[in-house]
Amino acid sequence: MIRVLLVDDDLLDRKTVARALGALGDGYELSEAEDGSRGIELALTSAFDCVLLDYDMPGANGLDMLERLHGGKNLATPVIMLTGNGSESVAVEAMKRGACDYLRKENLGPESLFRVFCNAVEKSALRKKLEEAQQKLETLALYDTLTGLGNRNLFQIELARAIAVAQRKNTSFMVLMRDLDNFKMANDTFGHEAGDAILAEIGCRLRNARAGDACFRLGGDEFTAILEAGSDGAAMARRIRTAVARPVLFGSHSLTVGISIGSAAYPADGSDADDLVRAADNAMYDDKNSGRPSAPGAAVAAA
Repeated sequence: MIRVLLVDDDLLDRKTVARALGALGDGYELSEAEDGSRGIELALTSAFDCVLLDYDMPGANGLDMLERLHGGKNLATPVIMLTGNGSESVAVEAMKRGACDYLRKENLGPESLFRVFCNAVEKSALRKKLEEAQQKLETLALYDTLTGLGNRNLFQIELARAIAVAQRKNTSFMVLMRDLDNFKMANDTFGHEAGDAILAEIGCRLRNARAGDACFRLGGDEFTAILEAGSDGAAMARRIRTAVARPVLFGSHSLTVGISIGSAAYPADGSDADDLVRAADNAMYDDKNSGRPSAPGAAVAAA
């Protein structure tokens, strides 16, 4: 069922459209509005597949309505401008303001309506596919597909934003660098599927442990986070170690990894992004080489 909204102040014209739609069969449901205000109300509160909009109405003409519709959530709904004025300038202006097609009332009939409906629905479907494809590209550019965490690109964006905010407000924040211990042993012993299972689960745990702070996967088994001003880095590190230490189930195996953590504070440990990351990275390797007991790596137990 194709839901059509007709906005036209002329009763005879509305009847003409209704008859033309009726001639197309039972696949159309028509709602009518006799003025622009009612038309906008219906368009913004109900779901329609297409809007037929009269150009010449008292109060606000069709072009004014197009602008108002574009300011609302109904932007994606295709709009076809109806007019008794055959001026090409009206058609051009309507297209500029967002109409997907233009139909002169003197040519209105079942065949012409069917043509513009097909064109409008096809354009709307194509626009939706393009928007979905663009969204997927943006997601791939900023998020890690395995863990759902932000990737290196998003980390760099958010780190620059955090520095700008801290400079403006004269505040501090922390960066955590994290690297899994004994991950390679588990990955080499049980294969990449096991490695992916570990990374996905640890990513979920890190996200949950971070609460309101931003967490990212840089690649491989490297993770990072930006701690909000006032965060307790030591307490956060303990919480992360506890979360990561829990075994990850993979088939009949229970796999355990540890985590090395380094932190750096802005601006004490670095006044720009590169210095801050380098300081946190060095602190992480100091932690890894400190002799701290690590996880037993590819620990195996029957699940």
